[in-house]
Order: sequence, then structure tokens, then C-alpha cells
Amino acid sequence: MSAGLGIKPGRLQEEFGGAEGAGVCVRVNYYPRCPQPELTLGLSSHSDPGGMTVLLADERVRGLQVRGRGGEWVTVDPIADAFIVNVGDQIQVPTAKN
Repeated sequence: MSAGLGIKPGRLQEEFGGAEGAGVCVRVNYYPRCPQPELTLGLSSHSDPGGMTVLLADERVRGLQVRGRGGEWVTVDPIADAFIVNVGDQIQVPTAKN
């Protein structure tokens, strides 16, 4: 994974406490289709504190936005049968380039 993020091998393992200190937590959520989406307000702007979020979005529902490199919010166009992988704070912070 380090190579895919453009950082030295083992960097994430070091950041998470080394081989013996690193732990893994997986949480699975299912959000059924909203019966009245026109009444939904959504969430306020935020970053995901975890390491990584993997979403299987409904290709007919738009709404997820991510912050672009310039700081603007960009709507993600979901693709049928495709996952959206969101890198969270625990990976973004140690891999950010100064």
C-alpha cells in the first residue's frame, strides 16, 4: 500500500505503531435507500478520521462530495458495480507532502 501512495515501504506500519503495535478495526454499515430523499439534509463538511473507507454506492444516487486539491468540493459520479475508496485522516496526514 505504501508504494501506491508514493511513500517509502513500511512508512504506514511505522506510523501505526510497528508490526506489534498495529491493530485493525473493520466496521460495516448498510444504509438503505431513503424513501424521501428530497427531505434529506445530509451531513456537514467533515473528514473521515479512520484509515480508509470503501463505499459501494448506488449508481443512481449522487451526493457524495470530496475535497479537491484546490479545496473545492467535487461531487463523485458513482459508477455501477464500482467501489469508491476514500483515504481517511490516519493515512492522509502521514502521507501528505509538505
